[in-house]
Amino acid sequence: MEAGLEVFCAAGFQQAKVRDVCREAGLTQRYFYESFTTKEALLAAITDEVVTDLIVAARPGIELGATDVEVAIDTIAHAVVASLTDDPRRARILFVEAVGVSRELEDRRRILIGSLADVVRAAADLAFGPRASQSRDVELIARGLIGAAQELLIAYVRGEIELTRSELIQHFARILLQAGPLVEALADVSSVIASEKEGGTP
Repeated sequence: MEAGLEVFCAAGFQQAKVRDVCREAGLTQRYFYESFTTKEALLAAITDEVVTDLIVAARPGIELGATDVEVAIDTIAHAVVASLTDDPRRARILFVEAVGVSRELEDRRRILIGSLADVVRAAADLAFGPRASQSRDVELIARGLIGAAQELLIAYVRGEIELTRSELIQHFARILLQAGPLVEALADVSSVIASEKEGGTP
């Protein structure tokens, strides 16, 4: 998998060959096919690992949301940026090389994006209560945040804009902070609507 990460990012997934991965790994193709049916299957496994590591890295910050939202957001921003830029190949795999490869892989990637949205919803639940995480609007906000983070990270990794890592973290945290009041407001609205439906007092 490490060899696949290197070859897919250096040559580009479409141009890379299984023999290139095997040469990088110092193994014959027989060993490759004992683990993966195709190079696409290897790419899928690498992508899964990148997302899993990202979620694990963000979890401590998410848990802080129950006590201090600003500290939680700052911690999450540092963790996410570190997870994807300590080794910039990881961001490239997730946001560049895995995009548009095939319908099957794109469906799989969309499921992973959905899992990231679920993480954002869980964070909203801790910070603002279950009314927030149950709102469809929060689902839309979560996916919008993921899209914004993706564009920032791609631009940073590709060197498209002059941005230090510290500035990247600051911008990422700012986006998350700006979303907070909106999520809280939606949670309040959801609470009022639910109370009215139940005939209670908001």
